[in-house]
Parts: sequence; C-alpha cells; structure tokens
Amino acid sequence: MSPVPRLALALAVCCLAIGASAQSPPPLRESDGRTALPGTPAARVVSLAPSLTELVYAAGAGDKLAGVSAFSDFPPAAARLPKIADAGGIAWEPLIATQPDLVLAWKGGTRQADIERLHALGIKVFVVDISRFADVPRALRDIGRLVGRVDSAEHAAALLSQEMKRLVEQYAARLPVTVFLEISAKPLMTVNRDHVLSELLAACGGINVFADAPSLVSEPSREALLKRAPVAVLHARPTGTNLAMDSLIYDGLEAGRRGRVYGITADHAFRPGPRLLLAAREICEALERARESGGTPVRN
Repeated sequence: MSPVPRLALALAVCCLAIGASAQSPPPLRESDGRTALPGTPAARVVSLAPSLTELVYAAGAGDKLAGVSAFSDFPPAAARLPKIADAGGIAWEPLIATQPDLVLAWKGGTRQADIERLHALGIKVFVVDISRFADVPRALRDIGRLVGRVDSAEHAAALLSQEMKRLVEQYAARLPVTVFLEISAKPLMTVNRDHVLSELLAACGGINVFADAPSLVSEPSREALLKRAPVAVLHARPTGTNLAMDSLIYDGLEAGRRGRVYGITADHAFRPGPRLLLAAREICEALERARESGGTPVRN
C-alpha cells in the first residue's frame, strides 16, 4: 500500500475514534468526585430510599439489590429484602453484613455524615438527584451503567420519556386551570414552581396558584389560599386518610363547594422515580374532570 492510502486510512480510523469518544457518556462519579466507573459492574447494591429501589427494579437490576430502605414496597419483591435504613439513618451492622459494592443515596434525603462514613468504609456511593421529570430517565441510564444493565435501563428510560412526551402532547391544547397543590393538610403545605409536581401539573394544563412562593415548600395561610381562589385542589394524602377534612379546609373555596378536590396516589407523587409518570396521568385526569364539571379557566 502506498503512503497516501495508508495516511488516509489512519486519518479515517482516528476520526472514527474521536467521533465514538465524543458520543460516549461522561464518567459517573461518586459524591466526593471520585470516579465510580469504569470498573466491574456492581453486584451487590444497597438502596437508601424507596424511590431508588424502584429505579433499580425499573432498570432491570432488582436481582442485584442486597438491601433497601424502610418502606421499599414496590414492586412487591422489594418488601422481602433486608431493611438497611430508615428515617433515622443507616443501620450500620446490617449494611456491613450485606457487603455492598455500591450504595445508592438520595440527594437531600441521605445525611452527608452517612455518606462520609460509607466512603471511610471503602464503599462506593452514587448520589441520585431528581428534581425534574427528565432526571428520572437520566437516573435510570446511570444506574444501568453502574450495575451492568445498560440495555434494559435504556429501554425503560426511552419508554418513560416517550410516554411523558405523549402525555404532554395530549393535553397541550387544554384550557388552563388554576390549582392548589396540597402536599400536607396539617399543617397546610404546598410547593412552588421548582417542584417536580408543579412541572407535572403544568404538563397537564394546570397552573400552580403558589408557583411564586419563595421556597420549594411553604405553608400558605388560609387567607392567602382564599385570595388566590384555585378552581381545583389536588392532594396526595396516604391511602386511607380521612378525606372528610376536605370540607374543613376547602369549604370557603369554589373548588370545595363544587367538589373539585381530587386525590392522587401519594406513593406516585412523593417518590421521585418511574411512577411519577403515573402521578402525571392522575393529575391530567383530575384536571379533565375539573374542566368537565364547568371549572373556570384562568382568572384575571
């Protein structure tokens, strides 16, 4: 082969390598900045939040879970796994006994002191941060890479994104409806525009009446709620909660008088994982009922 063809071939190979490198995802890193990948895919995983447990199962890696947090009950198989942590923190002896090679932590939920102790024990920690719906498919892909289930995680992530896109398109032309998002009844609490539930509400054509609240979670006064006069109310109380409190809280609102107080499943709404899609569907369906009942669109 003459020098010119050889040079052309070398350049072509080089360009292909550069292109492949440019398309490769960035390395995943531990919470302290150390690289978690590349390396052997994790074989024994501990999840420190129910939402993380659901993400691992959705990524097709439920068989790799060696331990989970309290209240990890979905899918049902998760309830049978050893409980390693709860709201009080990590149970260290049970955790060490599981010999995990990866611990999944929750940003904003797992205490920094616990993360630092895990590092001191030589256990890899990957912190999952979900503040928007788009973070869910990203987290699925990350977990798939960490545990060696890239294909199944990619399938789940792509399907989740497609279904959410379809939902947004379905409700894009609906009349907007003002909504109060109740995340607690006693005390009465709501969220602002930066919360993922507010994002899901907007996807369904809803407008959060406290979108401008200064903090992510706030306690509006009854007077402020009456002044903002939402057309509908959405709450996500745990299953079995006495819904008679609706009349005590919302009788002064048109939403209460006209029966436009709707419940969505708490586990769907408050576990930032794959079932946020189900929460979005429930929100969209509730707003449709509000519109069908004569719910007034946005008020000036």
